[in-house]
Amino acid sequence: MFDRIKEQIEKRTGGRLHRSHFIAIGIAIVIALWFATGIFNRSENTESELTAAEQDAANTEAARVRVAESTATARRGSIIIRGRTEAKRAVEVRAETQGTVAQLPVEKGERVSEGDVLCELAPNARGAQLAEAQALVKQRQLEYDASRQLAEKGYRAPTIAAGSKAAFDAAQARLKQMQVEMEQTKIKAPFDGVFDSRPVEVGDYMRVGDTCGLVVELNPLLIVGQVSEDRVASLQTGEGGKARLVTGETAEGTIRFVAKTADPATRTFRVELEVPNEDLSMRSGVTAEIIVPGEEIMAHRIPSGVITLDDNGVIGIRAVNAQQQVEFKRVVLVDDTPDGLWVTGLPEKVMLITVGQDYVKEGQKVEAVTGNQVGASL
Repeated sequence: MFDRIKEQIEKRTGGRLHRSHFIAIGIAIVIALWFATGIFNRSENTESELTAAEQDAANTEAARVRVAESTATARRGSIIIRGRTEAKRAVEVRAETQGTVAQLPVEKGERVSEGDVLCELAPNARGAQLAEAQALVKQRQLEYDASRQLAEKGYRAPTIAAGSKAAFDAAQARLKQMQVEMEQTKIKAPFDGVFDSRPVEVGDYMRVGDTCGLVVELNPLLIVGQVSEDRVASLQTGEGGKARLVTGETAEGTIRFVAKTADPATRTFRVELEVPNEDLSMRSGVTAEIIVPGEEIMAHRIPSGVITLDDNGVIGIRAVNAQQQVEFKRVVLVDDTPDGLWVTGLPEKVMLITVGQDYVKEGQKVEAVTGNQVGASL
């Protein structure tokens, strides 16, 4: 195009081009490009208008969804508290005297009864010292008896008899001390439980305060959790509850403690559920749930797959109203069972969208295809 315009101008000017000629050529090219661009834009706008029209026509067609009628039924709600199992008591049994470990009558993991010897230290010179103390007590007793009798007959001053009594008492105190010392060489279980760990072996030297082992009481077992501020008032000591462990075990027990003071970091309250564990099958430190029955409420049982979120992240479901329009309804989870979710926040009867709920939006007109009743079958 530029070459043709140039040739025509050169013919008219005799082959000589001036500056004004180049300006005219530039203006001609700009006008030509403007016309071409207008044609193209018009073509594109037409296509866009057609696409929008087609889209509007498509939007006028009602989407097809499957619905099922859900009817609220009476349901006893429950408070679910997540926590862990915990031994009722756990004590590190420590040495009260020093010495070399001579015997370990109990192996790790064995059941023990109160008073069972866990670690026994060598008596060493304690045996001889005990025998000496016993002999001294006998000597001082004879001396005291003789002094007392002579004092009663007037042959000895009462002060001498009193001195003999003091020596006799001191000998008895020394004997008691040696008996306690000998008894402390046998480190015993403080209560019935399980000897869970033992950091010493025969031949180890133990000082005062060294650990012989850990004794834990697992029967009954505690299920410990933290409950939020808005639910703590619903829990009472003595109330029944159920424990469900991550390992599959379940047990029923009684709430024995609800804290009166909140944890300053989490603003939650400690709760303890006591459950029987006679066979010691449940272990300490396992993740668990405390399930406490609540008040009876009207709730819907729905499939977990119909739960959805709105644009603000609120949990709810989508339903169809009498005008065949989609409605979003917020729900509150009451319980999670293998048969479905129990929720509140819905009217007594609701036409629940079970298929296609993720492809429609609130206010959209739909064609509802009825399915089975939700309350009867999932």
